[in-house]
Amino acid sequence: MKLDNIEVGGRKFQTLKGEIKCPVYMLRMIMINMPKHLIPFSMSEKGSNIKLMYETDTKKPIRDYLIENGADKQWIKNFLLSVDGIIALCGEYLINPDYIMLSVESLFYSFDTGEILYIFNPFESNDFNLCCRKILVDIAGNYFLDHAVSGEIFRERFLREIGNKKFNLRNVLADWETLSYCEKSDVVKSDFTTPKKPIKATELFKDLFNKINKKEDQNATMAITNTSGCMCLTGICSINTKIPIKEEGVTVGRTMLQKEYGLYNGGIGKTHARVYKQDGNIFATDLGSRNGTYLNGEQLDKRVPVKMERGDILAFSDEEFILC
Repeated sequence: MKLDNIEVGGRKFQTLKGEIKCPVYMLRMIMINMPKHLIPFSMSEKGSNIKLMYETDTKKPIRDYLIENGADKQWIKNFLLSVDGIIALCGEYLINPDYIMLSVESLFYSFDTGEILYIFNPFESNDFNLCCRKILVDIAGNYFLDHAVSGEIFRERFLREIGNKKFNLRNVLADWETLSYCEKSDVVKSDFTTPKKPIKATELFKDLFNKINKKEDQNATMAITNTSGCMCLTGICSINTKIPIKEEGVTVGRTMLQKEYGLYNGGIGKTHARVYKQDGNIFATDLGSRNGTYLNGEQLDKRVPVKMERGDILAFSDEEFILC
């Protein structure tokens, strides 16, 4: 559900509205206890249409922070710990985490406490695990201007880990030392710099959002980012495989992948699937392949176009790609 930004009496708010889908006890639990890490809200009702209002005066969207500062390995780890914390909080207050909004547009940090804050959306639920994978692809995939994310080796390992169908947040945290270990030469930093601005924050906030201030290694590979202006399908296991989605679209098949990208997979059909643009959107169509085309783990019906969003995982047979 789309968030609406409004201003009332000089104060900034975001709103959600619709018909409540979650059990009413979840809303009662939140309104009575107001769990930590959830943005407080007020509720108004007109007929069957209920509106929730979230005050955002003293909060800043994570998206804005990332655009200005990028993210390094420590920031990503702290973010993972924060998401793990919200899952624990949901268990404590009998809240289904699928009703927590998890995207760079709906996450905030507090100027007062320096903590990441989440929005509860009672009007619709999403697959929390899948949303977590998508937002991590956005962050680790480095889509925010030209900021890099601590080196190619780390990104490759991390994107492969979150691209795994058995992705589990706590497993990633448990294996963090192995996952994040990199040689000293494995450092990437873009030339992009932003002027420093004074930010009201606690020491915790400063630690949580520590800016990358490392020099670029001339021999390092640049971060995975969409600098060409067109969307790409980026291989999860073969991170250097990027298939641009040009205006005329692309037909993905075994011969094409082997010839153009050196990627051979006998399970992919000769003309397996079609990925193309239409009205500014990206669509994928299975062309009658034997082993199927999968979007976020769900098999596509043959010859039926399905709309894709950035961060979706598209698999031709068992070869997985992320839409960047």
